[in-house]
Amino acid sequence: MKEITQEELREIQLDQLTYIDAICRENGIEYTLAGGSLIGAIRHGGYIPWDDDIDIELTRSNYERLIKILIEKLPDDKYALLHYKVRETYLPFAKLYDTRTTFESKIDNLNRGTGVFLDIFPMDILPDDAKERKSFKKEFLKKAIQLTASNPHGLDFTSASKKLYVWGKLVLWMPQHLKYRGQYRTLAEQLDIFMQKYNDTDNSLISYLYTGYKNAIFPKSIWEEYEDVKFEHLVSRKLKNHDAYLSRQYGDYMKLPPENERVNHDYYKWFWK
Repeated sequence: MKEITQEELREIQLDQLTYIDAICRENGIEYTLAGGSLIGAIRHGGYIPWDDDIDIELTRSNYERLIKILIEKLPDDKYALLHYKVRETYLPFAKLYDTRTTFESKIDNLNRGTGVFLDIFPMDILPDDAKERKSFKKEFLKKAIQLTASNPHGLDFTSASKKLYVWGKLVLWMPQHLKYRGQYRTLAEQLDIFMQKYNDTDNSLISYLYTGYKNAIFPKSIWEEYEDVKFEHLVSRKLKNHDAYLSRQYGDYMKLPPENERVNHDYYKWFWK
């Protein structure tokens, strides 16, 4: 197999973003660049120089509309969808991946059988009450662990220290794995429904639950207005009030990190099939 260069990787990802953007615009679906992708758009006009992925986020209603369309359209001769309704997956979000590519990774056993991907995250409503929010998070994490544990391939602990290997695999992982392996479809559906528990309420907070909250809790109101933004040679979409989103998560997001933190973690090696 031929290894994919960084230039080729970014070209593949930008083509994926173009594909998603066209579907969203044609169908009145709003999305925003997210996380480091949004910082890159605002601060650099595209990728953060040392970054190599693209993430987007959508409110749950927009997410469900997009997933429905992608399920109807894919797979084709270039793309496929990673989502529990169409194939085995152990993650509570979706990925558009390029079927002409594949990868090697020491840490990732959850994207088995896919290729270069673009992450598609749903945003769900949270409880306004702090205690209720903490309880909701705890139950979510419990269900997410059960889903991950259903992976019949297990997780790759080969790069872990001996202590972490014993604790992670034998103490925490194995009992869950033996109990839930092979039940991914049922567990994924249960988790998906659970994440939407508060979406029909008037609560004022929104988040992507898989982050474990951290600083990623936002006023629901900032997810009501969007606008175009330049990303490399493309025109993509972002939250109109991107400052409220990025400041909450990253503080002074326009300030470059120290040089020793400007690194790519190299979790993946990408290849043409």
